[in-house]
Amino acid sequence: MNIWHKLIVCRSGFTEIVETRIHLTQLNPKRPLEIEVFFMKLFSEQMIVIPKELFGLKIEVLRSRRKTSVLQIVGNQLQIRVPNRVRDRKIVEILEKKQRWIRNKAIELQNQPITKKREYISGEFFPLFGRYLKLKVLEGGKVGTQLIDNYLLTTVRSSEIGDLRKSRIKTYIEKWYVKEAYKILEEKVSKYSEIIRVSPREMKVRNYKTRWGSCDNKGRLTFNFHLIKAPHTIVDYVVIHELCHIIQPNHSKFFWNEVAKFDPSFKSHKKWLKGNGELLIR
Repeated sequence: MNIWHKLIVCRSGFTEIVETRIHLTQLNPKRPLEIEVFFMKLFSEQMIVIPKELFGLKIEVLRSRRKTSVLQIVGNQLQIRVPNRVRDRKIVEILEKKQRWIRNKAIELQNQPITKKREYISGEFFPLFGRYLKLKVLEGGKVGTQLIDNYLLTTVRSSEIGDLRKSRIKTYIEKWYVKEAYKILEEKVSKYSEIIRVSPREMKVRNYKTRWGSCDNKGRLTFNFHLIKAPHTIVDYVVIHELCHIIQPNHSKFFWNEVAKFDPSFKSHKKWLKGNGELLIR
């Protein structure tokens, strides 16, 4: 004879109702301590449930051959990347330990600046790898843009006013983005080229309006500099995507199988880019 028990698992803000079938013959009602120990063991080994959502962020667990565990925010999703051997209990412990960090990230997402037409004035926000940098316009000194702490410090000549100033600031910021894109994308291309075991001939950065990257039949890569405004995992996806074209110069199922080997979550990354990409190119 079996009965169904509903257990409420409540651990530091995580609440789940879990059903489990228990054989009555497993328990001796005359031994309450035995029953208590049984349920404690059942809870510790089977009843740990990873929540589907936390602070409004959808939770996705990604297991792989990696050696360490890491949390990443991708769009409105919290990705937990762990080694294959890590059990659900350990994942819940990680979530508990990182609750404050996760909550702060969720608040940041909720408070992201509303996108509108750029004015290129102090106080505006510009994205970099999923976080936002605040623009601060200065006069005098060496013109250009540099990143200091979380500020994009952009210096212009005091004589540059009106539309001319706006145009100059836009130019300086774009040059800064291009410089950063070359530096970061070269590192990522080098890293993933070794992992995928391909040898691209060269890499360039361009200002595309409708594409994020390309790979020609000679293995030459080109990336959109706006790409580095997206979270790192999205940038990694595009780099992997283009490098896999060296192996499969098409979008067949064989190509996507290659991409999946190195980015198991490529579908969610592709979806994120489709839904948010337009906001990056502005």
